[in-house]
Amino acid sequence: MVTIRNGPSYDSKSPSWWLRYLPQLISIFFVIAVSFYGGMLVGMHLNVSDGSHSKATSASISADIEKQVEREVQRRMKLIKPSSENDINEGSNKKKDKTKNSHRFPDTVQKFATGIALVSKNEFLASFDYGIPKPPSKREHESDPGKDDVLILYGGKTALPNAHNKDATMYVHDSVSEPPHFSAQEATANCGGLNVIFTDTHDGLDQCLAIVGNYESYHIQRWLRIDTHRSGSKLDLKMPLAPVGRGLQTNGMDKFSAPEDSHMLQNQALLRTYFDQLDETIHVLKPMAQSCAGDDNTVIVMVCNTGQSDLLINFVCSAESRGFGDIVREKVLLFATDQGMLDIALGLGMKAFYNEKMPEKEAGRYGDKAFTQMMYAKVVSVQLINALGHDVLFQDVDLVWYKNPRECILILLSYVDISYLLFVFSHSIVAVPFFHNKSNPLYDFDMFFQDDGARSLRYAPYSANTGFYYVRNNLKTKFLFRALLYQGDMVLSMTSHQQALAALLDEHSSLTGLRVKTLSGVDFPGGYHYHRKKEIDFMKDIVTGKHVPFLMHMSWTTNKDNKLLFLKQMGLWYVNEQCESGGGVDEAKKLAEGSMLDSACCSVQPLISCHFRDKPSIIPCDDSKMIDAKGKPFW
Repeated sequence: MVTIRNGPSYDSKSPSWWLRYLPQLISIFFVIAVSFYGGMLVGMHLNVSDGSHSKATSASISADIEKQVEREVQRRMKLIKPSSENDINEGSNKKKDKTKNSHRFPDTVQKFATGIALVSKNEFLASFDYGIPKPPSKREHESDPGKDDVLILYGGKTALPNAHNKDATMYVHDSVSEPPHFSAQEATANCGGLNVIFTDTHDGLDQCLAIVGNYESYHIQRWLRIDTHRSGSKLDLKMPLAPVGRGLQTNGMDKFSAPEDSHMLQNQALLRTYFDQLDETIHVLKPMAQSCAGDDNTVIVMVCNTGQSDLLINFVCSAESRGFGDIVREKVLLFATDQGMLDIALGLGMKAFYNEKMPEKEAGRYGDKAFTQMMYAKVVSVQLINALGHDVLFQDVDLVWYKNPRECILILLSYVDISYLLFVFSHSIVAVPFFHNKSNPLYDFDMFFQDDGARSLRYAPYSANTGFYYVRNNLKTKFLFRALLYQGDMVLSMTSHQQALAALLDEHSSLTGLRVKTLSGVDFPGGYHYHRKKEIDFMKDIVTGKHVPFLMHMSWTTNKDNKLLFLKQMGLWYVNEQCESGGGVDEAKKLAEGSMLDSACCSVQPLISCHFRDKPSIIPCDDSKMIDAKGKPFW
């Protein structure tokens, strides 16, 4: 580090220090000599003169001599003064030069912090798309105050940009301390490698970041001021910093605690059943998957039990109403978890696989036992089809397609600043030449997820919603889903495969280079948009037809009953009353040979009804009650 001093330095031990003051010493000696000899001359005149004439003469001579002495002193001082001023100016210039060359970072961190630069975050993410979404209430082009720039540290001089002001990355110039701004390409032009860290604060935490030059790690080491020896301990600034897991929140709740032994034993039993039946399962599934895959090798996978059958019927009926019900029958492979659901699926003309080991009852609420078992079924179904060599488009049953998937859907996703096709369908090809088109800017991504909207620790960093996602078939995705299957105890302990999969997505993106992309919520909205007040204007654009998304996924809803009510007032419900609440089973039993269940269960037009005035609705529901404690009317 350069040390800057004010003025010239002084060292009394230096043998030449007195030379600096030689001009002043000569001037003083000259003044003394002139004064001495001038005094002697005055005395001589006084001795030879008398009277008033002598006094006058003496006074005159004395005055002349004094003037001469004064002029000589001033002349000498003028010669000395510029030299002194030059010394001062030279010291000032040296100080200024040193300021220009002041390193931003000391030598002790030069191996990983030689220079620094700023890049616009929007531009950076467009250039280096790791698939991670921005805040859900922010569109991709919008500002994110306090986080609008990316901070880049350079680990060597050869990594610095080629830009004309590259020196500003290393030095503070003329007391200007702000690092220079570059484009993403300029800033990284000489970077042989680029390690990107995504960070944010939660719960108002006063967070610090430490970068340590050491044996490299691809994980963030977290420390919190919390008592790790006491369960449920909350953040306490009086406590010392302690190492913690990624799921520990400041309120003391740990979202990634290790599974209990009971979860391990339960998973062992499930895996035993899985492997005992694997050969038979593959024998039955393989031809079914091949018939769904078609030329694009993509199978749409859904999982359902009788308890949620009305949601599945609604998905099929809505597709019929919008003119693409045949795609459901051609491309969807339903994993029915009970006999009643199998009967309904076959009555709707769908391809269905039945496993009698799974629950018939719908989940009472998010996270209960039936819900957890269904989550496990969703893991197994995708893993099996992926292992058979097919791409998978998985979707939940609480979802409605707005757009005809046979059409070419042009979607502008501003975060990549280009238009691209998300799906390309023909009469017999549902999905997805998009995913196999090498000229597509997203071709290298292995998985695509709907944005869940949640930005909690347990879903970081992708906020992947497991109710709608696409899986490309390759070694990376096969390894991922095998890992998820074998870590079923994590699914069971967390009561959701979404949380377990979110953790593995992050791990495998680091471990194997798995590339995951979170899709724009503008084109793939879900429960976040439906329930959040920030998205009222966006939801009004949807219900008025001003904006037509690809789909609507009724996630973020605690139970099935509310899902139905929300879909009904959104104008997205097409199921006749006799087929609700498992009624489709009875209707399926009544079918004559060759008949289709959709004739009894499906309405051509949406069946609209109001239920909550503080939730989005296609018509005003001013006379309905409110469901949220602090709700406000939607219209």
